[in-house]
Amino acid sequence: MTPDVTPDVTPDAGPFTLTSTAFVDHGTLPAEYTCDGVGHSPPLAWSGVPAGTVEFALLMTTLARDGLKWNWVLYSIPADARMLTTGSSGTGTAGLTSDGPALAYSPPCSRGPGPMMYTWTLYALSGRPTLPTRANLVTGAVLTDAIRTLTLASASMTATYTR
Repeated sequence: MTPDVTPDVTPDAGPFTLTSTAFVDHGTLPAEYTCDGVGHSPPLAWSGVPAGTVEFALLMTTLARDGLKWNWVLYSIPADARMLTTGSSGTGTAGLTSDGPALAYSPPCSRGPGPMMYTWTLYALSGRPTLPTRANLVTGAVLTDAIRTLTLASASMTATYTR
């Protein structure tokens, strides 16, 4: 692994926040970002990056009937990044979602009655986590464990979707 380094990135002023132009926190996720639509990942932006951030990691989760599921596992996001565009690719490294085997955003496709809640959490990391070299071995659980002691701050957004 590459040794931990602090890049020459100026921290942002203010609290660490995560936003989207596609939905508001605690709002409704548009169908476009689910399997009922085109299934693109939503646009996300962040600010208030803490000093000492070396890189970011992003997890999108939902609590399903059979436990926690990961819809998006993204890591090695550069410290100078401040956004992911709709259908983002090329920024960071995608890990394995609960719906694998694709290493990509897995759009919500929940079964069952009522709204399901989806949470995006961005982590500002003080170093590079030690992870398996093959991305298909980096699950949400593996990434969560690897960043536990490296997390400087986290910012989250939640949205619901009903099928």
